[in-house]
Amino acid sequence: MMENISYRGGARLLRLSALCAVVLLCGLWQVASAQTRQPVIITDANSTRAIALESLSRMRDPFPVTTVSFVAGADTRTRVLFFVLNLDLLPGEGANALTADGEDSNHKFYKFKVEDVQPVPGFEGLQQVVIRLSDDIGDVGDILLRLNLHGVASNRVRISVGHIGGTIQDDAGSVPSPAPQTPPAPTPTPTPNPYTGAATDADTVRFLEQASWGPTPAEVTRVKAVGFNAWLNEQFNAAQTGYPNIALVPADNSVGCPTGSAATCLRDNYTLYPLQKQFFTNALYGQDQLRQRIAFALHKIIVVSGADVNIPSYYNPYLQAINNNAFGNFRQLLNDITLNPAMGVYLDMAGNTKAQPNENYAREVMQLFSVGLNQLNQDGTPVLDAQGNLVPTYDQATITNFARVFTGWNFAPLSPPQAGVPNFISPMIVANENNHDKNPKVLLQYAGAVSGLPANQTSAQDLNNALDNIFNHPNVGPFIGKQLIQQLVTSNPSPAYVARVAAAFNNNGQGVRGDMRAVIRAILLDPEARGDAKTDPDYGRLREPVHFVSNMLRAFNAKSFDKTTTSDGVIASRDNLGFTTMDQDLFRPATVFSYFPADYNVPQSPLEGPEFGILSATTDLKRANYANGMIYTGITVNPDRPNGTSLDVAAVQALADNPAQLADTLNAQLLHGTMSASVRASVITAINAIPTSTSQYQLKRAQTAVYLVLTSAQYQVER
Repeated sequence: MMENISYRGGARLLRLSALCAVVLLCGLWQVASAQTRQPVIITDANSTRAIALESLSRMRDPFPVTTVSFVAGADTRTRVLFFVLNLDLLPGEGANALTADGEDSNHKFYKFKVEDVQPVPGFEGLQQVVIRLSDDIGDVGDILLRLNLHGVASNRVRISVGHIGGTIQDDAGSVPSPAPQTPPAPTPTPTPNPYTGAATDADTVRFLEQASWGPTPAEVTRVKAVGFNAWLNEQFNAAQTGYPNIALVPADNSVGCPTGSAATCLRDNYTLYPLQKQFFTNALYGQDQLRQRIAFALHKIIVVSGADVNIPSYYNPYLQAINNNAFGNFRQLLNDITLNPAMGVYLDMAGNTKAQPNENYAREVMQLFSVGLNQLNQDGTPVLDAQGNLVPTYDQATITNFARVFTGWNFAPLSPPQAGVPNFISPMIVANENNHDKNPKVLLQYAGAVSGLPANQTSAQDLNNALDNIFNHPNVGPFIGKQLIQQLVTSNPSPAYVARVAAAFNNNGQGVRGDMRAVIRAILLDPEARGDAKTDPDYGRLREPVHFVSNMLRAFNAKSFDKTTTSDGVIASRDNLGFTTMDQDLFRPATVFSYFPADYNVPQSPLEGPEFGILSATTDLKRANYANGMIYTGITVNPDRPNGTSLDVAAVQALADNPAQLADTLNAQLLHGTMSASVRASVITAINAIPTSTSQYQLKRAQTAVYLVLTSAQYQVER
């Protein structure tokens, strides 16, 4: 078996590690986005040292870490001004569309806030950009500075902090980029692309990675022709595959599966096996791909764990509620989830009494499902007080008041009644208003809020008022929008991207707040999402195990083990490849904080990378082992797996006699044309190492090439 080349390359979002192992994203590609040119930072004529000035004194580097301010109590971190060509800002974009980073001689990375961008007077084709030196940088000497716009990286240039000098080397191929002798023409404001026409091959692959459970060759051809907007409209109107109704069973499995029951009774009625099986069947073959992707994203935000509610007929209505509302309104989703019996059990709202109100649901519906812990600007950045501290969204008193709102609710009666069978299908009800706390309550407070609930309201009135109070909080758009961006597109979106998505949440263009279709369209058609390739090394997201496996299977026409029919979908559990060893147990997240924390930071990095919360040296190896098992063997057949699952590599196997063509085909299909030269060379070398005299050499060559690409850093990180 060839050596696993996973997580090698040149970018840094994926500097992974439970063991502090450095892991790299993909090399710095030279392909720019179709809409955004590469920004060029101006340097001296004979070096890569930036023409940069301290913003107050206008002195060149070395820049002090702090600068004396003329304003008492002001932030004294030094601001650095430099000059940039080819800055294709869209209408309304400003400093928060840009991100900046630096690397020092010890290969430590820093994130710098971009505070201002303005045309240079009399030189309007040139922009001046101001960054703030981060709090964690000291006297480090030379660093390499980079600016990013819409996922496209500038050249890296040299500035000095504290002193001039250091061992950091210029990037390979770096050359000076002095200002032109003749002032360039003003940069025309780009026109936003409506994506109503045909798309490029590369961007179509990227789009389907973000909007479906993975591109298939046939779907790439079709979507490329019809365009992204048309495909979104199709998906918004596609029939649901979803989760069929399941008959409720007694809570006691000894009653539901008495002695003498079929051997499959416990498996089918008292484990999540049928739902996990249905999930992967939908992911592999369902026509409502976008709904399924959005529903899973919402499941990771608004969590009910099957580790606690582990009877499929009890858990199924929760999945149906999320599926049904994936393209609806977020306010309705909040309502349906709040009254869902599985949620009622999971976070203790079912049976909540006015004598001792349980605070679990009150806390999590705010902290995790809607507004978050701290107040946010509309671009997702935190609101700070005069001392630079975070401003809490709510306090313990708010939680207590919401807990009192959620009293009195419990299971609706089942019709007809069945002994020992609770009604997990119908929304919860208040059978007796005397069980509901009718005292006044004070909720979230913000501009325009209706935050006070009067005494003697009914349980339904209190609930509706409380959910309106949450839904209309200004945090909801950026809080939910950013998480959806992270799950579909990139872990570190620019504030401007978050702001555009929040604006779509706040108003769909017709005065409607919370329209999920508008939010989804804004996420997937944003200039930061679209383009043939992204060169910002902080761009992208690690494919979590569910995505890694579904993308792999769809790319190679998943079939049954014997390749005569389709997969049975038995992939997430009861398989022979160890799906759960990759630390994602489908529908059974360990806590209400989901499979991994939404705000998880990549260790020893300023970057967010939620999926890295379940990546370690061990699970990295398990991912490679899983790919190896699926490619070379597949999921075998047994009573739990009547069909099994395997990859169909026939299309690439036919190219095995032309190693370069085989590598290039996988490049286009799996990496949308961004395969680095080093990975390509490794793949071709590995193919050639299998001589034509080897039995089944064409199949083995294809399998080896597929394995090497699927386990490469460039594939593991979806960009």
